[in-house]
Amino acid sequence: MMKNTVLLLICLIFGFYQAQLNPELSTISQIDSAVNQADELYKTNPAQSIELLNAIHQTSKKKGYKKGILESSVMLMARYYDAGNHKKVIDLSGEAEKLALNAKDDARLANIYRLRASSYTELGFNNESIRDFRKALKIAEKVDSKDRKNYLKSLIYTGISGHSAHVNAPLDSVIYYQKKSLESVVNIGNSTEYISKKHHLLALSYMNLGMTSVASQRIKDAENYFRKALEIANNEQYKIPKDLNITVLNEYAWLYYDQKQYNLAIQYAQKAEKSEKVISIPYIRRDIYEVSFKSYVELGEKEASKKYMNLYTKLNDSLVNEEKKTINSPVKQIMDEQGQIHTWNIQKILMFSAGFMIILLTAGIIFWKRNQKKLHERYDTVIKNLKAANQPPAEHIKPEVSEKSINITDETVKTILTKLEKFEKSQKFIKKDLSLTSLANDLNTNTRYLSEIIKQYKENSYNNYINGLRISYITNKLYENPIYREYKISYLAEACGFSSREVFAVIFKKETGVSPSYFINNLRKDSLESASQNFIQNPE
Repeated sequence: MMKNTVLLLICLIFGFYQAQLNPELSTISQIDSAVNQADELYKTNPAQSIELLNAIHQTSKKKGYKKGILESSVMLMARYYDAGNHKKVIDLSGEAEKLALNAKDDARLANIYRLRASSYTELGFNNESIRDFRKALKIAEKVDSKDRKNYLKSLIYTGISGHSAHVNAPLDSVIYYQKKSLESVVNIGNSTEYISKKHHLLALSYMNLGMTSVASQRIKDAENYFRKALEIANNEQYKIPKDLNITVLNEYAWLYYDQKQYNLAIQYAQKAEKSEKVISIPYIRRDIYEVSFKSYVELGEKEASKKYMNLYTKLNDSLVNEEKKTINSPVKQIMDEQGQIHTWNIQKILMFSAGFMIILLTAGIIFWKRNQKKLHERYDTVIKNLKAANQPPAEHIKPEVSEKSINITDETVKTILTKLEKFEKSQKFIKKDLSLTSLANDLNTNTRYLSEIIKQYKENSYNNYINGLRISYITNKLYENPIYREYKISYLAEACGFSSREVFAVIFKKETGVSPSYFINNLRKDSLESASQNFIQNPE
């Protein structure tokens, strides 16, 4: 009897919870009320808000309630965009666009174009993205309510600034649209309807301006913008969704990581991680894990860096796989749209070029295979050299020099070569500001002597000598320490003294014969194969 009573209580509690989450939507007024409930619920629980909106959307379709379908569709587009599910945004946009056009609802139509444009940006369809942003701006100008118009324009300008950054437009262009967004926000009134929305956008504008300030190395401005954004996000009066607070904390962490203030970076990353656990935003969580493990690496805390590197790698693999799945539907949709317009032209092009393409593909495959073989031979050579470098050094034989362009005594040559050997072991060559003059001063000699000895005894010019040391240093780090294989190319460039990733990539390939990414990918592959073989040989 007692057992049956307990089961009955559990069923009642579960039933009550489900009824709260998915209330009975039997009338139009209940659907309208549930829409407002879903909007409020998003501020505390985005996942439940999406679940409720899907229930509203399905019920509205069954009842043929177009207003309910339109409102729930636009709200779902916004929620899915925030969650990083751009496939869903685009899937919902077609139906929502037709309903908004039929209802002559300019405000929602502008928002539909904006959300779809932003999703196109994230998926890399830049032409489609800017096309929809322009539509959104044009429609927004027709909106009667001044506050709603400025609210929409601010969102659209924010999206265009993101598009500009995505297509690598000049930073000034990105900042221009960010300031246009802020200008529109400031023009929104403080009515009850818009007070929270206004401050949400204000915080978002400040955060975005903070990020571009970081990019332009205006660190004080960045801190000031982030502080303003965080103050608004933390003000309970405005009921700002928690995801913005987490995003700002994450940006703070990266700001301090870039400034090499690693303890501060970890402090803000921990705050972001704690808040993210409440609402779960995987894309931001990946960023938090990355800045955490990199900061712990720099502080030399091996256990913590290993923990966060594993968390980052696992989550990143999961998200990358998910992105591959979700991109298929939008790609198909865009290709279908373009195909309806250009079907006949495409068919003609395909018929006339099919044979030629087969020849090109065959030649390309043959060339690719040959190129891959050469690349792997170069990679094997680098690995052999690295292994040889870790063996006891052979007796140093002084190279014969047939001719010198300037007269240097043997004693001076011996002294400078000894100092160069110490310089190489000290790894001071990774300093960015190292020049022939500064090195000559450090070695207590002059530039003419130093340049001549490097040329005769190192068989290189000064620049090639330093570049060779730097590439040798970073290839050794990548070979010996798997953590370095997780770093971005820009970080590796900075770690060995190069001013930019582009210069680093060119010199790396010149010195090794392969690109940095090819070298890293093959190291990972070799590591996995080695681990697999060890497991087979020693399964216990």
